[in-house]
Amino acid sequence: MRAHLLTAALLLVSCDTTPEPRPPPSTRLVYPSGLAFWRPEGGPSTNGYLYVASANFDKCYDSGAVAALDLDALGVRPFGAPFTRSVEEDRATLLVELGVGTQSYVQIQSFAGEMALWAPPGRTPRLFVPARAEASLLHAIDVGADGLSLTCVQGPGRDCRPGALSLLDVPGATEDGIPSAPGPVGVTVERTNPDSRVWVTHTELAGPAESIREAEFQSYLVSLPAADPTQDALGVGSFAPLGTNGRLAGAAHAAALGGRYVYVSGRNSSSTQLGALPARFILRLVDRNTPDRVLESDVEFVYSVREARGVAVVQRPSVADPTVLDPNRERIYLLARGPDTLLVMDVENALQDLPTIRVVTAVPLPEGSSEVEVIPRTVGRGNIVAVTGSGDEAVALFDEEVGQLVAQVLVGEQDPSQPAQPFGLAADVRGNSARLFASTFGDGRVAVIDIPDLDRPQDARMVARLGPRQLRDPRQGTSVCQETSP
Repeated sequence: MRAHLLTAALLLVSCDTTPEPRPPPSTRLVYPSGLAFWRPEGGPSTNGYLYVASANFDKCYDSGAVAALDLDALGVRPFGAPFTRSVEEDRATLLVELGVGTQSYVQIQSFAGEMALWAPPGRTPRLFVPARAEASLLHAIDVGADGLSLTCVQGPGRDCRPGALSLLDVPGATEDGIPSAPGPVGVTVERTNPDSRVWVTHTELAGPAESIREAEFQSYLVSLPAADPTQDALGVGSFAPLGTNGRLAGAAHAAALGGRYVYVSGRNSSSTQLGALPARFILRLVDRNTPDRVLESDVEFVYSVREARGVAVVQRPSVADPTVLDPNRERIYLLARGPDTLLVMDVENALQDLPTIRVVTAVPLPEGSSEVEVIPRTVGRGNIVAVTGSGDEAVALFDEEVGQLVAQVLVGEQDPSQPAQPFGLAADVRGNSARLFASTFGDGRVAVIDIPDLDRPQDARMVARLGPRQLRDPRQGTSVCQETSP
C-alpha cells in the first residue's frame, strides 16, 4: 500500500510542470534600452523624472519592465551646477538604490526598443514602448501627475502585456499577415501636439508564409492616434508601405518627424522565409498628408554606407532672418553604419511635394552607432549632437559650430567580458545647460552626463550611474538571473 501511495505522489509531482513566476526585478534594470525624460513646469521637482525600459534580453524573467525614477530622490546633482569635483570623483558616483515603488513599475513584453513620450498641454505624459518579442506589441503607459505613478493604458493591473496592441493581429489583413509589423523597434510622436499620431517602425519583413520571393514582402511605417492606441484604432489604413513604385521594401529602424514628412532610416532586415537581408534603403520620406506616398532620398548614391540606425530632424533658421526658424528648411542627422558615420543633411522646400536633400558633412563615428539626440542652442547657432556607440563605450558629442567631435564621454568600465553597450538617449535642456541620459544595455545601468555650459560641450562628463551593475556569466555571455521581487 505504501508503494502505491508513493507512486501516486510521484505522479502528482511530475504532472505539476507549471514554472514558478519570475517577474522582473524592481531593484535593478535588466538590459535597459529605451529612455524618456519629463520635468513638469512649475512643479517641485528640480531634476525631473526618468523612465527606463528593461528589455529582458536574455529572458531571465517572464517579461520586461518600465520603471519611473525620481532623480531628486536618487541624489543626482542639481541640474546645471558647475563641476566642483574631479572627473574621477564624478565618474565614481554610483546611485545603486533605485527606490522604485510598486506604483512606479509595470511589466511589458521582452525585447523593448525605443521609448517616446507624449505630453500635450493639459495632461500628464503618455509613454509608448514597442517590444519585439511574442505578438510584436506596442505598449502605452500613462504617467501620473506625481511623475512616478505608471498605469497601463490598454488594460488594468501592473502587467501591460495582456491588453497591449499587437501589430500582427490587424483587422482586415490577409491570411499572409499583410499588413503587419513584426519586430517593432522604433517609435516617435510629436511631444506636445494633442492630435499627434504615434509612428512605429519594425525590423522584420511581412510576407506570404510559403514564398521566398523578396518582391512579395513588405515593410511598413505604422501610425495610430496617440490619444487612442487601441485595437479599435488599428486597421489596414494604419500601415504605410515602405516598398512602393516597384522598390524593394527593406526594414526600417527609426523615424523622425519633420513638418510634412516622416524621415525613416533603413537597416538590415530578416524574415523567417528569407533569412537575413541587407538594407534596401538608407533614408526614405513618408508624406504625412498621404502616407502611401514615399520618396527615396538616394543618400547611398552620394555617400556609400551599409545601413542606418538613429535619425533626428530639426528646423533650420530662415535665410532672411537667422534668428527665426523656417519650417520649410530642415536639417537631418542620420547615423549610418559601414562605415559608422554621422551624416548631416539639409532639406530645402521641406513642406513641398518635392523637397531637395543635400549632404552637408559626414563625420566618422566610433563603431556601433545606435541613437542620436540633438541638443539645441539658441536659434541661429549650431546644435550639439549626441550619439551612442557600443564600440568604445562612449557617448560622442558633435559640435556644429566647430564641425567635429568635441568630446567622447566614457560611460563603461572598458571590461572586455562585459561591455557597457550604450544605446538609448534622452535629454534635459534648459537655458545654456544640458543633461544627457544614456542606457548602458550591457551592464544594466543608466549613465548621467552633464554639460553645464553649452558653449563648452568639450567639458561634458559623466556625473553618475544609476542602478547596480548587471552581473554577467562569462561562460554563457548572459546576465545572472538575480532573484528580486518588484
